[in-house]
This record gives sequence, structure tokens and C-alpha cells, in this order.
Amino acid sequence: MKDFFWVPDFLHGLFPPGAFAFCLRTWLSVSLALAAALWFQISSPATAAVTVMILAQPLRGQTLSKALYRLLGTLIGAFVALFLTSCFSQDRAVLLGCTGLWLGLCCIVGTLERDFRAYAAMLAGYTVALIAIGCIDSPQDAFAVTVNRVSAILIGIAATAAVNDVIGAPTAWNKLVSGLEATAREAQMIARNAVLGRSIPDAVTCAELAGRIMALTTQVSYARTEIGDGRTRLAGARSAMVSLMEMLSRSRAIGYALEEGRVSKSMIMDVRALFESTSCPDSPPAAMKALEGLLERPRRSSEGVAEELTIEDAWFAECSMALLSFWRWAEDGLCTVRDGSATQNPAPDFPIAGHQDVIMALLNGLRLLIGFSLSAWLCILSGIPGSVAALSQASIIIMLAATTYNVRAFGMGALIGTPMAVAVAAFLNFFVLTRGSEMTFLALAAAPVVFGGCLLLLQPKTSAIGLNAGVFFFVMLGVSNRQEFNPADFVNRNVFYILAALLIFVALTLLMPPSARSRRFRVAMAIGFTLRSQCLGNDRQAGSVLISRNYDRLAHILLWNSYLPKSLSQVRVLSRMAELEDLAAALARARRHLGRAATIATIGAECDAAMRATEIRDCDEGISFMRASAEQLLARSSELSGGEMTTVVGAVSGMTGSIMLLQRNRSAINLYKILPKSRNAA
Repeated sequence: MKDFFWVPDFLHGLFPPGAFAFCLRTWLSVSLALAAALWFQISSPATAAVTVMILAQPLRGQTLSKALYRLLGTLIGAFVALFLTSCFSQDRAVLLGCTGLWLGLCCIVGTLERDFRAYAAMLAGYTVALIAIGCIDSPQDAFAVTVNRVSAILIGIAATAAVNDVIGAPTAWNKLVSGLEATAREAQMIARNAVLGRSIPDAVTCAELAGRIMALTTQVSYARTEIGDGRTRLAGARSAMVSLMEMLSRSRAIGYALEEGRVSKSMIMDVRALFESTSCPDSPPAAMKALEGLLERPRRSSEGVAEELTIEDAWFAECSMALLSFWRWAEDGLCTVRDGSATQNPAPDFPIAGHQDVIMALLNGLRLLIGFSLSAWLCILSGIPGSVAALSQASIIIMLAATTYNVRAFGMGALIGTPMAVAVAAFLNFFVLTRGSEMTFLALAAAPVVFGGCLLLLQPKTSAIGLNAGVFFFVMLGVSNRQEFNPADFVNRNVFYILAALLIFVALTLLMPPSARSRRFRVAMAIGFTLRSQCLGNDRQAGSVLISRNYDRLAHILLWNSYLPKSLSQVRVLSRMAELEDLAAALARARRHLGRAATIATIGAECDAAMRATEIRDCDEGISFMRASAEQLLARSSELSGGEMTTVVGAVSGMTGSIMLLQRNRSAINLYKILPKSRNAA
């Protein structure tokens, strides 16, 4: 949707495309929600406007998804609030304690979840604070307050959905498609360059690309609400994303192997000839057939001399054919996203997993619990009159800020945005709204505030200020069915919001601020524990869950690095972590193929021996055992049929890739003491 009015060119450079159209949609939604809430005589019409401001998102799918989870979180929070109020209405200390524990639990869940699922958990937390604390002096009003709050939220959701449908907000589905196409082009170019021996990006650049691919999971969650056959299309999106990450992993491995000269020249020439002769990737069955041709025995070099097929040659051939297969899967996934169920080759649905930092979640919950307890002591237990509003507001912002890294920015946003909103509310209340009483007049008077708040929300550096100044402006204005213009009431109400801003700033600035170094260290520890588990044969998970979780961890390391001073050590550490993740994936892939190959009667014993060889307790010992097992399996694979041979070669490839990565990272594995004692030492 284009802007409906002329905007100076210099403003277009300051804000993202479509920013002013987004502001216009939000203002219309706020006006419609306020009009409906006032017409229905809702006791807190400001909540409807706040709902619209919170739901304000540039894309239609974002808005609908957030509306759905806002409703879910509100209903859960309302039920818990009524339960706590009915049980502990006579003991405010116990009620506040239970509220704090519930907030901490919701914060932990919100930290572990992503996208608007995390927002729903946060909302379920601070809804309890709003209702239970708001009615701490009058528990008999809890049910009426709950009904009015839920009604106002429903009005805000309905107004937002109606305006976005009528005007036509940009869709998350289009952004998902364009993002997939862009990342697919980059991954395919890297794959072709890797096989053809051209330069490929370093581990940092590949991790950045994988991070952008993983970030598309957010667009997947948004797009689900926009399209009818969403299940089929989004399965295609996940299939394409996993295939692209697999292509990145195999491309990097091929690049390393070719740099070290581990593959014979004849095999390299044969594989490159196959890639250069195809302008588009073959289908997986065709790639399997090409693999059989590359593994024929005896092999002939370009000079016609017979050559022994090595495990490195088999690994290079299998990796290259896997690239073609994943290329085809990525293309099928893109077609499924575009065409839905009408596509000829619907893509399978690959599950995607992300990294979860449980320690960070527990620390966030503890920090929130301490901040809430201190605020409750100052506001309620100290007996300060009318401080319920301050505690409720502090609970909301501390809850929303708890799961972000830059909590200090949230604290500063509250310290700046709250007084700003109070000042603007005072000006409108006493100098503008006194000149007119119609709904149209109120909507026009609020337009500059809504536009300003939306523009602040769109900028990462000012989003915290926009949250406090724009989203909660209508609460500070005190919009009601009978607008009051009493200065004393205005001051009494907003002085506690200023107090809440001070409490928020202190809580978020002084209480255990998160550290990028500690978070990066925990991600590295998770990588080490996963590799150790794979080496011991305890973690046999392979496939889309493993590859997506691995790359998500690397994306987290990149994120935490961005908060630290730039240094060469960051690049080296990230490259090392990427190779350790690749080693874990190679071991898992080898075991998966060995498990399948073990069902072949003629080589069952060899597969069992190879499976034991993948349990590594010493690098040198593991390299020796796996090489012997891989060479034995490769020799036996010539006796098998096409499909069985492909499975065995996949196992050989996994073991060979593990051998190469063990050799490259032997010193780091020993330094970090990832492996237990060797068999001989034991």
C-alpha cells in the first residue's frame, strides 16, 4: 500500500518504506476502537486504543498473529487473576507473592518461546498484575474489571483487523517468498562455487546467511494467518529453509576439503563436469543415478589409468550429489510456497528447532521477580496511597523488557517516554480537548501522537521510547466516557506513572543486567555438550532438527558478538564453533545411514563395527578406527544394489567428513576437553 499523501523526500530516507501508510492504518484503527469502546460504554476505553497500538505491525500477518496470541494471553491471564484474587483477597502479601511468581514463570516461558508466542506468555503474566493488583483494595470488582478489559481488547482486535482488511496492509506471505528466493539464490551460488573450486564466503558470512534463513521462521508464523492452504505452503517453506542450510553445510565442507587436496583430481573433474553440464539441478533420483556412475569400479583417470576409489573420493561424490538433491528440495519447497496444493511436487514438512538458553530464561525470571518485589514493597507494602497504577505499569514494562538483551534501553525508554507522554497528554487534555467534545475531534487531536508513536516504534533505537510514549499515551490521557479536566486528578494519576518510570529504570539498569559474553559462552558450552554427546553415541538425532538448531546457535553467537568490540578472535571462535557443529552433524548423519545399512544382511556385522567406531573418546584413536571401518564398508558397497549402495556410501561419507573435521579441530577438541578419556586410558 502506498502513502495517500505527499511526504518530503528527506523523510522517506529516515523511515522504512510504507512507514506513513502504516501510521495511517494505525490511526484509523485507534479511532475506530475508541469510537466503538465509547459507544458500548466500556469502563476503560483507553484499553481498546492501547490494544491497537500494541498490535500495530507493518505486515497484515504480523497484526493478525499478534492479535490471536494477545487474545489467548489475555484469557489465560484473566483466569489466573480471578483465581488468585478469589483465593488470597484477604492477604495482600500472599497475593503479591503469587503474582510475582506467576510473572516469573511467564517470563521464563516467554524467554524460551519465540515470536508472538513469547508475547502471549508475557501478556498472560502482566494481565494478572493489571487485574489482581488493580483490584487489591477492592477484590469484589475483579470480575467486572476482567470483563471490561477483555471486552476492550476484543474491540481493539476487531478494529485493527477490519482496517487492515479494508485498506489492505502488506502481507507477510510476500515477504516470506521474497526472503526465501533471495537466500536460495545466495546458497545455490555458494554451492556451485564450492564444487567448481571457486572462492566461497567464510564461516561468518555463511552463519549470517543461515541466520537470515532461520529468521524466516518468524515470517512463517506470521504468514500462517494470511492464506487458506497455509499448512501446505508453510511446509514447503520449512523444507526449503532446511535444504538451504544443508547446502551451506555441505558447501563449506567441500571448500575445506578441496583446499587441503584430499580428493583425487579425476573425481574432481568428473563431478565438476556434471555440475557444469547442468544449468539446473537434477531430481534426487537422477542425482542417485549420477552418484552410482561416479562410484563405478574400477575407476579410470583422465589418462586412462586405473585408480583405487578412496573414502575421500566417495565423500566428495556423495556430498556433491547431496547438494543437487538439496537444491532440488529447495526448488520444490519454493514452488510449494508459491502454488500451495496446486504444485506438482509438494515438499515434505521438515521440523525446525531453535537454540534454547534455559539458564538465561531462569535468570530473566529471577531478575523480574526481584524487580517486581522491590516495586511492590515501595508501592504497596510501604502504604503509599494510590500507588497501584505505578506497580501495574512497572510490571508491564519490566515484563516486556525481561526477554530482551538491551534491557537498559528499555529502562531509558521508560525514563524518557513516560514524561514525554504525560506532557503531551496534559497539553491535549487542557488546551485541545476542551475546545471540542465530538469523537472526530478526539481522533484528529490524537493523530499526531499516534503518528509520532508509530514512527518511534519503527526505529530500533527509539522503539522503547515509542512503546512508553505512544502505546500508553491513552492511559495517561485518561480517556473515559466522561472526560475529566480536573488538574488535580490528572496530576494524581500521572505522578504514579512517573514513579513507575523511575522504578522501571532502576530495576532494568541495576538488577543483574545481561552480559553478551556470558550468553555467548553458554551457546559455546551448548555446542560442546552436543558434540560430546554425539561422540559418546548418546545423541543420535539427525536431520532438519539438528541442522537448524546448529545454525541457530551460530546466529546467536553472531548476535552476541554484535554487542561486543570487533576483534579477529570473534571470527576465529565462530569458525571453530561452526566446524564443531559440522562434526556433530557428520557423526549423526553417519549413524543414521549406518542404522539403515545394518538391516542389510550381508554387511550387518561391518555396520555394527562401524557404529562402535563412531563412538569417539580420543581423536587419534577415533580417526584410526573410523577410517578402517569406512574403507571396509566402501569396499563392500560395490557388491550392493543401487539403493543399498547409496545408503552405505552415505554412512562412509558421514564418517569421512567426521575424520576430516576431527583432524582439523584436534587441538581445539583436546583444549576444551570435549572428549572423555580414551578406551585405552579407561
